[in-house]
Amino acid sequence: MPATVIGHLERPIKRLFSDTVVMKTTAGPASYTTGGFDVVIGELGRIKNAMVQCDGGYLAHIDWSNSSGNKLRVVVEYFNYPATAAGAAEEVAAGTNLSSVNFTILAGGE
Repeated sequence: MPATVIGHLERPIKRLFSDTVVMKTTAGPASYTTGGFDVVIGELGRIKNAMVQCDGGYLAHIDWSNSSGNKLRVVVEYFNYPATAAGAAEEVAAGTNLSSVNFTILAGGE
């Protein structure tokens, strides 16, 4: 599915993102690779800021050290503990099928 270019935003939000803001929804990979998967935002040449969220009970974040240009590396985590305990999220296992999980990215750049 192609990304949606939201357009130019008013000044307060424009400072947070940049001149062009794009929203893209994509399915996850059929076989997750440890360290995350790449999403290319073709409408931007360089991404300055971005946020990601997903469904399916997973948690997603952007690995900025492995993102560059118009490519974002998305890392997926889940909470692997019983309801009676608490703990930190951990990365999903390599090979996990995330093709039914939707990832929505809001990215700003030029």
